[in-house]
Amino acid sequence: MRKFFILPIFVLALITTYPSNVYAKDEPLRVKEFRQLYDSLLAGKTLVTETTQDGVIVKKERQFGKAVDVGDGEFDIPVNVVITKTKDGKLVQKTTINVLDHINNLGGATIISEEFRKTTVEEPGSEPQTTREIEFNGSFRVSKNDKGGFDVHNFGLVPSVLVDGDSMNLAGSMISYSCFPETGNTKCILTIRDYKLGGYKPLVGFTLVEPAGGDVVEVSEEMRQ
Repeated sequence: MRKFFILPIFVLALITTYPSNVYAKDEPLRVKEFRQLYDSLLAGKTLVTETTQDGVIVKKERQFGKAVDVGDGEFDIPVNVVITKTKDGKLVQKTTINVLDHINNLGGATIISEEFRKTTVEEPGSEPQTTREIEFNGSFRVSKNDKGGFDVHNFGLVPSVLVDGDSMNLAGSMISYSCFPETGNTKCILTIRDYKLGGYKPLVGFTLVEPAGGDVVEVSEEMRQ
């Protein structure tokens, strides 16, 4: 059974192995508290994941910018995601995604609204292809975790497709992105859990059935200069 995802920035996933949801605490986090944690854990830092898939080395860099104040205690976070694929020391493909996360106060809770601003794909022998259409990529809630950091969770299901032989079925993915300090560095763990879906009811949505397969997990760590 294979899974295909339509995913936002916190969810551009590579598969590795790590215990999922270990640090979940789910204690609400206010915008001021989140700003302090973001400035401490991520602002101005680059987190890196590197894996090998069929001889292709895939390196993903999340470059977190400094928070930009927009008034009333709210702020924006610019993020670049650079995914580089190489084989035998040669570039296969490089994708750069410019993202803007809007951090808002909604009833005392911290909510992230995310936009893709620009995507550039580069391949050897071809002109870079750039898409500049602004695309909304979902809303997320923020809570504390018990490792001195924060967790980010999506509000609703992210559409995905389960392929089992000749059959294809709509599924839904739930997402967790946990960041925390560890031995002087920042570590973040992305977890995607895909669910089979039951019936749909207006104003209620789909019924979640059992998870489909194991969790997809990515671990990224701060890159020291």
